Formats: sequence, C-alpha cells, structure tokens
Amino acid sequence: MTNIIIIGLLISIIFYEITDISPGGIIVPGLMVLYFNQVDRMIYTVVIAIISYLVVKWASRYFIIFGRRRFVLLIVISLVINFVLQLLLKSFSISMLNVSIIGYTIAGLIANDFYKQGVKKTLPALVIVVGIVELIGIMIQYWG
Repeated sequence: MTNIIIIGLLISIIFYEITDISPGGIIVPGLMVLYFNQVDRMIYTVVIAIISYLVVKWASRYFIIFGRRRFVLLIVISLVINFVLQLLLKSFSISMLNVSIIGYTIAGLIANDFYKQGVKKTLPALVIVVGIVELIGIMIQYWG
C-alpha cells in the first residue's frame, strides 16, 4: 500500500514536470489506485470535485475568493456536498447507490486543480497517471 502511494507521488511529479499539468494533486493518483477496483467510488469522488469546482467558480463571481481561501473553500464545499448527497441517498433509500467519497480531502484537491487548470486538462491527466500507477502496481505484484 505504501509503495503504491510513493509510486503515485513519483509518477505525479514526473508527469507534472514533463507536461506542466497537475493530475489533481501529487497525492491523489496514488490514493485513487488504492480504490481502482471500486470504480463507483472513483467516479463519485470526481463528480463531487466537479460540483465543488462549479459552486466555488459561481461564488467567485460575487465574493473575492483566491489562494488559500479558495483551496480551503473547495475542500469544505466538497465535504458539504458529499454530506448532503449521502443524506439524500439514505433518505430516498437508494440502496444500489451505496457509494462514498475517497478520503475527505481528495475531491477538494481535484477541484483545486480543476479551478487552476480546467477540467479538460486535469481529468485526462488524472486518468493517465492513475492508469500508469496501476500498471506499475500490477507489474510489481507480478514480478515481486
């Protein structure tokens, strides 16, 4: 487990240095790989990140939001949106959609990069780096 996170960090940094595109933060791909067999959780986390990004982008039209405030706000908004969606899913007894977010800050980290780089750059970068880290993890298991 620790090896995958370290590999994820290294691949994220290398990818950023080569492309100048951050894959949702340097820690995110390594943690996403830990949940690679739970695609619903990965998708749910990215959806929460997109919604958080859109909410903060809308709010920034009316309030001065930048730097650390924006970063913290993205994390807090992602937590609130996750909490509200979990309540809605439970209140409507939707048992087939029993998903949860990966970590508490991962969606906020991804949303922060969405805000800085845009969704069109960050999302493909995240998919590519997660795929590379997963392949390396498979090779380590096979040859390790």
